[in-house]
Amino acid sequence: MLSFLKKDLLVFWRDRKEILVALLLPIVLIVVLNFAFSGFLNGETDSIHLNVALVQDDNESLGFEKFEERVHDLDISTSDKESILKKAQLLSPTELLNTFFSDPELEEFISIQKLEAQEATNLVEKGDLDALINIPEGFTYSVLSSMLLDETTDKELIIEIKEESTEAGALQSMVSNYLNTLNFQFALGQVSGTAMSEPNLPQGGREVIDGVDPYTMADYFTFAIGTLFALFTASTLTAKTVTEKRERVFHRIMLTNSKPFDFLMGKVISTFGLTWIQLIITLVATHLLLDIFSGETSEYLLGIFIVITAFSIAVAGLAALFTPITLRLNDPDLSNGIFMIVIMVMGVIGGNFFPIDFLPEWIKKVGEWTPNGLTQTTLLKWVQYSSPTDLLVPIILLVSFFMICLFIGLFLFPKRGRM
Repeated sequence: MLSFLKKDLLVFWRDRKEILVALLLPIVLIVVLNFAFSGFLNGETDSIHLNVALVQDDNESLGFEKFEERVHDLDISTSDKESILKKAQLLSPTELLNTFFSDPELEEFISIQKLEAQEATNLVEKGDLDALINIPEGFTYSVLSSMLLDETTDKELIIEIKEESTEAGALQSMVSNYLNTLNFQFALGQVSGTAMSEPNLPQGGREVIDGVDPYTMADYFTFAIGTLFALFTASTLTAKTVTEKRERVFHRIMLTNSKPFDFLMGKVISTFGLTWIQLIITLVATHLLLDIFSGETSEYLLGIFIVITAFSIAVAGLAALFTPITLRLNDPDLSNGIFMIVIMVMGVIGGNFFPIDFLPEWIKKVGEWTPNGLTQTTLLKWVQYSSPTDLLVPIILLVSFFMICLFIGLFLFPKRGRM
């Protein structure tokens, strides 16, 4: 088992650029978002509701056809062309945006209307709409060419507003945060072998109860962004298995009569360790930059330490589940696409893009059953109440999640001779 653990750590350590991105990007996002939206949870702003027009000038089908022609003109092998086109089918830029804005979680904060460009512009000028988001012609082709062919993009989403306002800044931040997260996950997938918006608050302000310490935007962004990027660690390390499978490393390991449990535990332990280190570095750096733990007791810090340890175990469980799926699927692009969708869905319903407290009650209940949503909710409760009894059940659930994923992973693990 130790040899497998060493192997996985060395494979990950080989790409130091990827390590730096995974460690630094969440810290940068936390600091930027905190300064952009400090005070939003402290009653300093009014209730925000956005009326937005979505203008779609891009023809997605034509964009895909043009991209397909571009790929066929490339001087690469047929298998590489097919691989690129399969990835393109999983990365529909326009559909991703439409799905994001159609989510019921956003209905309380954003009203989206699909309008023609001229009508939307007139409504924005008259003040009937806060903004319009224009998906320009050629957007699909440009984005796919940029992401899959590493070509310079000349098409970007256009957000038109009449004047700068809190609402406009919120919209820009929400779109930017969502797209940046998608781009980050895709970039990690590629390496492994896969203006800014605000989570709008509903009925303005936040009630402060005696004996309860309200959490701040710095607390929220630290826990939300930290747990979201921790989920990416599971898919990133799992994606390394693709290389092992392609280079037949896994087959040679199986010929040595190594136990599947040892191979899987190498992935699990390395994922746990790297996730835990990533979260610790994020918390320490955020404290040094934003002073979020100033004046807190050792018991308070111990509670956070225990929760992130349990969460890291749960993330390791995801790696145990993702690894055999990757080994069973013959198409690595399909597995990477599935994992990206799973993590993004967990991020949305778990409150990583906007505070879960402001989502509808049924969404909160569903989100709290995800490891990231449960961890975020537990940490925010700990910030407010610091009650040790609030930690017991979440920790049990997170460890149980790990055990379930591990058992399923062992069950799905390919048997010798079936690869």
